[in-house]
Amino acid sequence: MNSQVSLDALPYVDKQIDEPGVRSLVDKLIASEMKKMPKPRDASSLGFPDIDLFSSNTLIQQELDRVRRGKPMDPSLDLSRYQLDPPTSSSTTTTTSNTTTANGSAETITPSASEELPEGRTQWLKALDNANAQLEHQNQRVLNLELVQKFGGNAWNIHNYQLEYDVSLLRGAVDKKKAEVMELNKLRKRDQMDVAESLQRLEAKWAEMISSTLQVEVASASLQAELAQLKAYEIQLSKELGVTPPAQDSQ
Repeated sequence: MNSQVSLDALPYVDKQIDEPGVRSLVDKLIASEMKKMPKPRDASSLGFPDIDLFSSNTLIQQELDRVRRGKPMDPSLDLSRYQLDPPTSSSTTTTTSNTTTANGSAETITPSASEELPEGRTQWLKALDNANAQLEHQNQRVLNLELVQKFGGNAWNIHNYQLEYDVSLLRGAVDKKKAEVMELNKLRKRDQMDVAESLQRLEAKWAEMISSTLQVEVASASLQAELAQLKAYEIQLSKELGVTPPAQDSQ
């Protein structure tokens, strides 16, 4: 397919579009032509093959199917590890005993769960591990906040500088393209204005030649009619004088 298109439009020379009624006529012609054009085909009728993403991964296929059907995750995410809950009261039941100190005052002693119930020790160890994990998580958050406070500002400044540089490059490319389009329009206008005088002269000469041709045709028709009248008159005189009329020339 030839990518080069030959345009014969001369917008800087042809001014007929500005005449009364011409623009509306052109719009009607364009609308009539567009009605004859075939309508764009629906995307579903183009026959594109169905694309099956991640067909080789069963887990991803199942997850995509679950999301498509709007079902919740099964099993759902376990968020209990992010909660700091103490052991249940049933596993930490303890007994108390009263003792007397040297100065005669009473002191209450509460044995730990590990001293009373073996399962209580397990629960407390789990709670302790969870508390240590939560503490470490908070320490990591504090450390991250300190790092952000120390280095985050500079990192964001560098990122902003990079974005501003990218924006400047894009703006420069846009300005360059606009300048190219403007220069192209100027060149097109200059070329058309350079040949406008020649085109107008040729158009006037063409109109003059058409007028001359019409005048010649009118004169030729008038002469033919006059010649026909003269021939008819000659025949009439020949009949009146009894003379054989001369042979008519074939036309």
